Amino acid sequence: MANVRGHYRKNGSYVRPHTRRNRPGSASPRPAIPRQRSAPGATTNVRGHYRNGSYVRPHTRRISGPVVVAAGGGGLLLLIVVLLALFGGSGEAPAGTSPSPLASTTGAPR
Repeated sequence: MANVRGHYRKNGSYVRPHTRRNRPGSASPRPAIPRQRSAPGATTNVRGHYRNGSYVRPHTRRISGPVVVAAGGGGLLLLIVVLLALFGGSGEAPAGTSPSPLASTTGAPR
């Protein structure tokens, strides 16, 4: 079920707000994703465009916070993980080598 806002059709007639039912056999609606608040004043301008065959007028919309933060942050972390994997971050000695004498002491004098 989807709530439909009141709106005017192209022919000028007004459609009252109502609840629309899904047709039998149609895909179920997407699950609701909780909205996160954006920083006050974070907006962007949207140019006019066509969507599903109808024209959307130019407008201003709010930018959600997580999208702005996530837009440029993931590349550095990925680079660090790849470098650690290439140059070995395991700390174990390769097979066939003996550990250094300093590595086997516990710090107490003998």
